[in-house]
Amino acid sequence: MNVDRRQITTLVFDVDGTLYRQSGLRRAMLLKLLVHAVQNIGSSFATFRILREYRRAQEVLRETHVDGDLTAAQMRIACQRSGYSDAIVSQTVTRWMEHEPAPLLERFMDPGLRSFLTAAKGRRLRMGVLSDYPAADKLAAMKLSEFFEVVVSAQDAAVNRFKPHPSGLLEVLRRLGATPPQALYIGDRHDVDAAVARAAGVHCVILGRRGEATAAEGFTAVANYERLEKLLFAPDGADGPGAPTAA
Repeated sequence: MNVDRRQITTLVFDVDGTLYRQSGLRRAMLLKLLVHAVQNIGSSFATFRILREYRRAQEVLRETHVDGDLTAAQMRIACQRSGYSDAIVSQTVTRWMEHEPAPLLERFMDPGLRSFLTAAKGRRLRMGVLSDYPAADKLAAMKLSEFFEVVVSAQDAAVNRFKPHPSGLLEVLRRLGATPPQALYIGDRHDVDAAVARAAGVHCVILGRRGEATAAEGFTAVANYERLEKLLFAPDGADGPGAPTAA
């Protein structure tokens, strides 16, 4: 995939795994959950089962058209598959997927992220976020809110679909006043983030992938934000992304 950086006016970011290292957070959260399990043996099985089924419900809904509210549909599937009530599932998800991870997020940010965002802002690129879950609180926890003009999630009324359906990405572009050829979507999952970018006709960078992406995969593989900053913002001829295919 060739990207003319002079054409790019807009950057859109995934959140989980893209603005912070999801593997590190998952290890930290697993430790928290294990401590919780030791202290609360009676409820620990329920916690693990509910979180597992809630995540699986998201994957089921990625390829499914939902009539009605997306959050309610995911909750309904998680309740059915876990065998627990809506109240218990909601309480568990809120605690372990929203409240408990928040204080840890900044610790797992890529060291080059803030420098990249500052460089992009200095070049007056417009920036937004598209996430499968509400992201405003996560951005605040990472002290990144100032960089993003638009924050869209799958649960927004104008979207109501998980990636890779393109409605969310197109909604971000609409709010930012950009067209697909002017945008670059930055994510970490080629099966989801590259797919949504392809569906919306947007250039895509996948962070953290080792090796090169093939032309058929339709995205640029980049190791980290330090490398991406060089690809996008280096002086012409120095290290620019005339054909950015290497990580």
